[in-house]
Amino acid sequence: MNNSEIIGKVASAFHEKWRESRLQTDGKYKAMIEKSEDEEWNMGHWTNVVDIANTKFEDLPSNRKYENFEAAKVVVNLVYEKVINWEKVNSKMIEEMSKIVHEKWLKRNWVQGSFENQRVDYENLSKEEKAKDRAQIQLAIKIIKSEI
Repeated sequence: MNNSEIIGKVASAFHEKWRESRLQTDGKYKAMIEKSEDEEWNMGHWTNVVDIANTKFEDLPSNRKYENFEAAKVVVNLVYEKVINWEKVNSKMIEEMSKIVHEKWLKRNWVQGSFENQRVDYENLSKEEKAKDRAQIQLAIKIIKSEI
């Protein structure tokens, strides 16, 4: 599996992990309606909105896949060489990489207004938000290991 295929797999896993947090007792996900800017997708679905929580990654419009792809690129670039060279990734390394993941996220999402609690330096994030960054690193490591 090449690097771009791994990035796609990691991006999809990030979306599925996020969806898990919205799973309800009836087996559906708590809806999150977003605008699609993907004209081809819009024409094929006769709408320009999508419930991203109840849509699998591969079925999302391209603009709704963007953040997961960008996050996956950052994470895979941080861990890929370490994993394929069988380096031991310790908690200190994960913490350093998590800080980079958050810094890159900030650059991509600074102007959006709905993430006030996340628009701070890594050191000032809540324990829960830091755990999300660490989880991305750990998930990517697991996926890459499964592919080599």
